[in-house]
Amino acid sequence: MAQVKIIVIGAGVIGITTALLLKQKGYEDVKIIAKHVPGNMDIQYTSPYAGAHWRTMAPNNDLMLQKLDAISYRQFLKIAENSNLLDTGIMVVPSYDYYQTLSPDHTDPWFKNIVKDYVFNSKKFNFLNEKDELPEGAKIGHYYTTGIKRSWEKLSWLGSKYIGGVKDKALYPTRGQTLVVKAPHVKRTLSYVGNHGITYVIPRSDGTAILGGSCDENDSNPFSDEDTNRRILAFTKKLCPELYQNGDPEIVSYNVGLRPTRKGGPRFENDIIYTKKGRKVLVTHAYGHGGFGFQSSWGSAEYTVDLMERGIKKMKEAKL
Repeated sequence: MAQVKIIVIGAGVIGITTALLLKQKGYEDVKIIAKHVPGNMDIQYTSPYAGAHWRTMAPNNDLMLQKLDAISYRQFLKIAENSNLLDTGIMVVPSYDYYQTLSPDHTDPWFKNIVKDYVFNSKKFNFLNEKDELPEGAKIGHYYTTGIKRSWEKLSWLGSKYIGGVKDKALYPTRGQTLVVKAPHVKRTLSYVGNHGITYVIPRSDGTAILGGSCDENDSNPFSDEDTNRRILAFTKKLCPELYQNGDPEIVSYNVGLRPTRKGGPRFENDIIYTKKGRKVLVTHAYGHGGFGFQSSWGSAEYTVDLMERGIKKMKEAKL
């Protein structure tokens, strides 16, 4: 393989996964340049605050996102099944998703033949108490096996808003608010999508759990809202009673992060830019995933690398 110099901008889950895939494919000169890296704590770097589990957000009519999510799901489970939890941070747990509406996305979800242990049967949802099959207000639910990553690489920052030479007016921040609590006994993910938005409980391999959430478009407020925290705690108490089996869980942190969201969906595109000396440089864009960076990360990385390789081939052919 002819070697090329590759610079990945951004150390979010898309950037890191893409860099990893490039190395796996034999590219030797791969570097990551980022404002924030794993371990940093910043509102524009949501990695420390993410639940980072696979729960598709692709609707039935979005074939592109479905493809990215399906590839990622298979890869996460493959890694988990063939690796040590301590090495990867990926654990496999049951997932329970509940919905307040009977839309086609919920009654006939596209991923029912993709995920493992998928059951479309209300009898699987009787964990609240002996009489309840679904949480209050829910009309349907899904049960399947999912993968959870101890998150250190979810989303990077609103890169294209601030990186010189890339000005994408379609990008906007989506503010998310969560809490991290101690919950080593919780071994399943739960989510409820209703009129209030989404509520979720996502355990992590370090014995904590992420409680959420909120989704506030074009909101850059860096401060944790107390009313939102109270709502999250009240809703998660109904959704996951075992979380409170020994009283209120110990709160580790209150978190706020900005998800880089893009109107029309993520941007996957090749550009050619020129240096001051007139040298051509290929730029492959892959950003704007919003709140679904984790669940589409491997699929996005594969698509991005393929797009880059097609761009390199086209540049070489143009020289002939």
